[in-house]
Amino acid sequence: MIKYGNQFVDEKFSASIEPNLYTDTVLIPGVTYTDKYQEGPAGAIYVHKLNSNAVEPGTPGRDFNDEVASDELIPILLNNNFQKSRKIYGVQANAVAFEIGEEYLADALNATKDGRQYSGLACLVEEGTASAVEANDTVEQLVGMRKEVKDGKGKADFALVSTEKYADLLKVVGIQSYADEAVRSGELLKRFGLNIIECNGFDKAEAKYYDKTGTLKTVDLTGVEMIVGNHEAFSLLDNMEMYRLIDSENFTGSKAQVEYNSGMTVNSPVQIVVKKSA
Repeated sequence: MIKYGNQFVDEKFSASIEPNLYTDTVLIPGVTYTDKYQEGPAGAIYVHKLNSNAVEPGTPGRDFNDEVASDELIPILLNNNFQKSRKIYGVQANAVAFEIGEEYLADALNATKDGRQYSGLACLVEEGTASAVEANDTVEQLVGMRKEVKDGKGKADFALVSTEKYADLLKVVGIQSYADEAVRSGELLKRFGLNIIECNGFDKAEAKYYDKTGTLKTVDLTGVEMIVGNHEAFSLLDNMEMYRLIDSENFTGSKAQVEYNSGMTVNSPVQIVVKKSA
């Protein structure tokens, strides 16, 4: 109880909610991953990859040398399930001024998407290729990792960058002077053919996901500085998305429930390059 002098004064609870904090959305279809292999209904999707080799020259006037058609399969198992359910008793809902069901549903959706993103980042780090770039300068690292993808005959179109490295890039934009108007206006963050995205999700020591063999992997993300790659090289698929506010059959009240079922794999590791701190 609170007094002003000798007088008790009223106390109230705000009808507004202070939101919980979650990571920024950095896994974006068509930007940092592809969902083009989405087929349904299915619990697993297998992508054909044709076996091939470079052609060497020969002399004119010769027969073809036939090669037997062959390929390999890239499995994408939709075996990562994310759920969140909150019980809301009717007496609780009737005793607060805010829309408790809608608020818990929105929070459950954010928590579920956050977990899905951590799993996706863990998959990228675990299944990508470790960078051999040794430069300390952030721009040199970025350019060097792009070169690694290109040297592997791949394409690079995005970079996920830690908050520390992103701050370095902002300093380059803000302090140095360039004749190039694109750099001086701050567009360095979309340079070198890359969409450069700040990632504040490299903070979890035990990010988990189920890989394409059904094995639970635990990945330390805390040392990751950059991931440079081609969005087509990382598949992230969903075969179910559900969010609902339903009446409970067991108590007077409702449940705020969200569920995602996802599959993820790096289908071309040479095109996903990962740089960790020393």
